[in-house]
Amino acid sequence: MTAESATRPLRIGIATDALYERVVDGEVRIANGGVGVYVHQLVTHLLAVDPVNEYFLIRVGEGRFDIYRNPRARSIFLPATRFNRVAALFGTAYSRPARELKLDLLHFPNMFGGGALRPPVKEVATLQDLTPIIVPSTHPMSRVIAYRMMIRRVLRQADRVIVPSSATGSDLIARGMVPRDRIANIPLGVNPLMRRILPTPEFGARYQINRPFILTVGVLEPRKNQTILLDVLRELRKEGHDLDLIIIGRPGWRWVNPLATEKYRDLRPWVRILADIPDPDLIEFYNRAEIFMYPSFYEGFGLPILEAMACGAPVISSAVSSMPEVAGSAALFADPRDAGAFASQALRLLRDPPLRQAMVEAGVERARTFSWRSTAEATLALYHEICRPITQGVSA
Repeated sequence: MTAESATRPLRIGIATDALYERVVDGEVRIANGGVGVYVHQLVTHLLAVDPVNEYFLIRVGEGRFDIYRNPRARSIFLPATRFNRVAALFGTAYSRPARELKLDLLHFPNMFGGGALRPPVKEVATLQDLTPIIVPSTHPMSRVIAYRMMIRRVLRQADRVIVPSSATGSDLIARGMVPRDRIANIPLGVNPLMRRILPTPEFGARYQINRPFILTVGVLEPRKNQTILLDVLRELRKEGHDLDLIIIGRPGWRWVNPLATEKYRDLRPWVRILADIPDPDLIEFYNRAEIFMYPSFYEGFGLPILEAMACGAPVISSAVSSMPEVAGSAALFADPRDAGAFASQALRLLRDPPLRQAMVEAGVERARTFSWRSTAEATLALYHEICRPITQGVSA
């Protein structure tokens, strides 16, 4: 390597297939929750904080989000054939672009796709969570089998594995999947648009909000455990609290509307399940919530917890996996298998206005400690660490 090349910009590829897209009312929106948010925000902020290195966004099929039109990056759209979609899962779809583009590093923000690169290309994989391994009953069997087949090979080959929480890193270490020195804990951030705002009369009329409400946000599937909140609502109403429950999320795997079952039919007047809520409206829902509850069985991070806090909603979260780490002392906690425990914590907030206000203020301060800019800066620092032999001109 010549002296001139010793300080050259890095050529960094990011596989963006994990950013799923859908079009609602002519607007391109993220279709896969936290993983999609992570990919979009990471790329957006990397391009903002790093004016030096070269970026290549690679995916199967054309991408329509704004990141693909950013002049700081070059977008590589592979033909959207069935072969390429399968090859992308195993990583072989990226081998040729990585070689032809002379990439120094390729980042897989959702793990899948790694494991097929060859030196000198460095490889970074982000593992969002281990739910298909730890709670397999909450995922389709095809996903569980794919994880079991691929995860060890992918993680073994990656130069570094990014996890969003130390809880997820500990899960990896405990199962002997990745040594501690190859794990980088880089937390997620909060969109600065998630903030406290004044409620608008138009919003209340449009969504027919007539009572205080408990709110939860997340993909509608067994792992998120939204159904337990109907039991919580019933308990709170028995205690004399005239509340609604609003569940926001797109239907996911094995979602069955609980209101269609005999057990919860009596709660229909007070429960609403909403999908395709645009971000400005989601922000106002967070702001209006009497309590935000997050009863998930397992999370690699738990981004809605921070979004709710940033918007001034007091939070009651599950006391498992990463959620206590993310929420810190700014939330109340309960066992996700115990509706009574969630109801008891809710009653504390409803009966003690000073406690509720203290949790609101603590949550706002907690959310301020997480930013996507920090996520991008820490990721960029990791890229430089991995590629230091390249940038220092060390010959292969």
